[in-house]
Amino acid sequence: ARCSCALAMAAVFAVTWILAAGLSHSGSRLGLFSATHTGSRLGPLSAAGPSETTGQPRYVPHRERPTSSALPDETFAVINSAKRANMNWRGVPMLKSPFDAMALIEVLREQRPATVIELGALAGGSALFIADQLQALSVAPSHVFSFDITIERLHPNALRAQLSRNLSFFPADVRNLGAVLSDEFMARLGRPLLVLEDAHVNVRGVLEWFDAHLREGDYIVIEDTVDPAKAEAVRDFLASQPEGRYAVDAHLCDYCGPNMSWNPNAYIRRMCD
Repeated sequence: ARCSCALAMAAVFAVTWILAAGLSHSGSRLGLFSATHTGSRLGPLSAAGPSETTGQPRYVPHRERPTSSALPDETFAVINSAKRANMNWRGVPMLKSPFDAMALIEVLREQRPATVIELGALAGGSALFIADQLQALSVAPSHVFSFDITIERLHPNALRAQLSRNLSFFPADVRNLGAVLSDEFMARLGRPLLVLEDAHVNVRGVLEWFDAHLREGDYIVIEDTVDPAKAEAVRDFLASQPEGRYAVDAHLCDYCGPNMSWNPNAYIRRMCD
């Protein structure tokens, strides 16, 4: 199983690299980005983050991040259509771009979260992908908890995976997270904690709820901030926080190119309690 996971990760990386290498920095997408990126981060192969490869800080305030992207509108539209039609993990639909799949593997490798909470399970492909990567990376103990308003849309392969993997699906309403995720439950969770918000409902409320439960070193990733409404919710939440509490992880946001992601400026690290 670990060999198949490794091969799959290599395949995702290959697709991502080919796409990134062929892109021209020709514009913004979905009206979200106001500027055009004109530079390049390509350099010698390195396992280091941007603080070592570019001389720039890795963790930066959200307000200091560029709003431009290396991904042109036309290319974004083509990839977005293809990923919705084709992207899957072990036969289960997984609506992540190849760029963000790679960034997710990177945060799992570096952070080695003992607990992952995903809001927005859909068919279960993303949660299954994460559970498999944690096993391939020998992160143990670890567990993935995936929630959605209903679990009736879960793929049979995802449902069966609960029997033998570090994975559980539960129904939950993100407008009332405390009804499912009690303070006691959150306090007992293994750390580090990685939270993935992909429910597209009550985004600001979700951020404020998790603010009370995140600790130093935990991550929260707000997916699909190519949607201006979600980007605004992230910006407003972070602007309301004490200076230095949260920072954008530039290494993850720019993993395949500057903001070449469906989650621009939305890989967020809790820097202090």
